[in-house]
Amino acid sequence: ALPRLDYPDDLLSPTGNAHLINFNPILLQKYVEVVIPQLALPGDDEQHGSTALCDILVLQALSRRVHYGKFVAESKYRANPQAYQDLVDANNADGVMELLTNEAVERQVLRRARLKAATYGREPLLASMGPIESQKDNETTSIVAAAAAAAVVAALEAMDKKEPLPQDLQGKVNPAVIEGIYRNLIIPLTKDIEVAYLFRRCGK
Repeated sequence: ALPRLDYPDDLLSPTGNAHLINFNPILLQKYVEVVIPQLALPGDDEQHGSTALCDILVLQALSRRVHYGKFVAESKYRANPQAYQDLVDANNADGVMELLTNEAVERQVLRRARLKAATYGREPLLASMGPIESQKDNETTSIVAAAAAAAVVAALEAMDKKEPLPQDLQGKVNPAVIEGIYRNLIIPLTKDIEVAYLFRRCGK
């Protein structure tokens, strides 16, 4: 058996019960009103049990993702405590939001989300590369990696096409929709949690 993992007990601050901030009710509302209509087709497939289980898994993953904002906020506070304290003392929520925002990182997150959505469910394009005749592991690995990279390139090309894609180029999800969910829900909600945490962290 693996040994028990021991984490530091000061990763989050108990000041103002900042560590207890919970945005799950807001997340659930946004999931029902924003996410589901963009991802699910209209109608009833009568797979209610499977659907409920999938909803639970997705909501748990989203909750973990947005509430990691508390750890991010604590890290940012420790790097610049006086700046955050001054902004909070002035009740300047917009200033706190501006200080914690890193637009370069957000652009990277959006790009990564779009790329992962574009490649999700795609087969590496091995069929177009001919038979693999090499008996050397490193050469086979290189061929498979090249095929996977080719699938990524094809997915990236497909992301920017506006006309309907051929069936063999259509992915399982629309990359623009996933990117939009990150841009309009996941990132803003994470930052709202960071702001709320920092206000409590600083005594408000």
